[in-house]
Amino acid sequence: MPRLADPRFAPDCTIAVDGRRIPARTGEPITSALLAAGRPLLARSAKYHRPRGPFCLAGSCGSCLVRVDGAPDVRACDTPCRQGLRVETQNAFPGARRDLLGAIDWLAPRGLDHHHLATWSRLANRAAVAVARRLTGLGRLPDAPPAPFPPAAEEAVDALVVGAGPAGLAAAEALAQRGRRVILAERSPRPGGRLRARLDLPGDPSPSWAEEVAGAVRGAGGEVALSAAVVGIWRDGGRPLAGILQGGARLRLVRPASVVLCTGTWAEPPAFEGNDLPGIFAGRALAAALAEDGAVPGERAAVLGRGPEAEALAARLAAAGMEVERLPGNAVRARGRSRLAGLVLEDGRRVECDTLAVATPGLPAAELARAGGASLALDPSSGHFRVAAGPSGEIAPGLFAAGEVAGAAGAAVAEAGRRAGEAAAGG
Repeated sequence: MPRLADPRFAPDCTIAVDGRRIPARTGEPITSALLAAGRPLLARSAKYHRPRGPFCLAGSCGSCLVRVDGAPDVRACDTPCRQGLRVETQNAFPGARRDLLGAIDWLAPRGLDHHHLATWSRLANRAAVAVARRLTGLGRLPDAPPAPFPPAAEEAVDALVVGAGPAGLAAAEALAQRGRRVILAERSPRPGGRLRARLDLPGDPSPSWAEEVAGAVRGAGGEVALSAAVVGIWRDGGRPLAGILQGGARLRLVRPASVVLCTGTWAEPPAFEGNDLPGIFAGRALAAALAEDGAVPGERAAVLGRGPEAEALAARLAAAGMEVERLPGNAVRARGRSRLAGLVLEDGRRVECDTLAVATPGLPAAELARAGGASLALDPSSGHFRVAAGPSGEIAPGLFAAGEVAGAAGAAVAEAGRRAGEAAAGG
């Protein structure tokens, strides 16, 4: 399972994973290095110690938590590689690849009720509880205490745009063109959102547009804050107040005149037995890892989903040298032990694959909008609840939502963001 044969993706450093040396590229996420090395298994579940691997590849799930240089519970998909980086898998003995504690899953095929564990005897129960306490939790305490956060000083700006996908980029561009000082906050280390997958969907702007918008924002006195997660939106004194956690080590309090939420969607795992096996990935993020890091995830891929995005994803995986099969319907069960080996479909047919790319509609990331007072509406086309926003995206005074979080799709995503940016500038 090599990388794409391109000099841009040639490894230039080495990281250590459970003592094993893995070639990597400086700056790429740990998960990309492991996928390119054929190692999608990265963790074990907390209770039954079942195999786990990265799914979302974007920091929104907890399937890739590892210990990095002595710090526990670090997301591997968010952590860049560098020479000598030390990665250890957690909650496994001796490691995630061969975890002896996986026997718990075999010994409890009908599940384990830890509330009534060995309650037939007080002595046995005390022993069982003592063992369970040793096995619970996520990782061990860090080797050294983390550095304290510096005090957060309040910052005033004209506007805050959350999310640097097509909608967020269009909103930030509209604000910057009107001379507004904007903070464009993106939790990923790179702007672009779904454009980073380079699926070239109809109506999508060029990926280079992200850098053009970044230049326009900076030219208007604003800022493009990457690796910056907006962790809260509040009403304080009649104006919005936002908390931004930047780089995991700095908390900022930003008071904007208006906020445009372009938070997009969360990737959803498919609903079937065994859907948590390593080798099952969110399609957009998998395409981004392929485009940006050259990480080919396997040899045989199945693509779940319908429409242009699923078709473009299948074509991209095939161009990378993988055998690709489009699934005609839903799967009912995944096959495999330490990683995906195949799927059983609704009609009983079996599909052999080591990679499943999920290209089904995502769940609108509406948490911040809800905190700001937005209501939700059912979107019949996807079966998900989206943010209910007005024609200009307004959901509350000074607060707007646009893009996929509000149900827009295709070329309408960027246009919705632009309308919201223009409305926010006018307000």
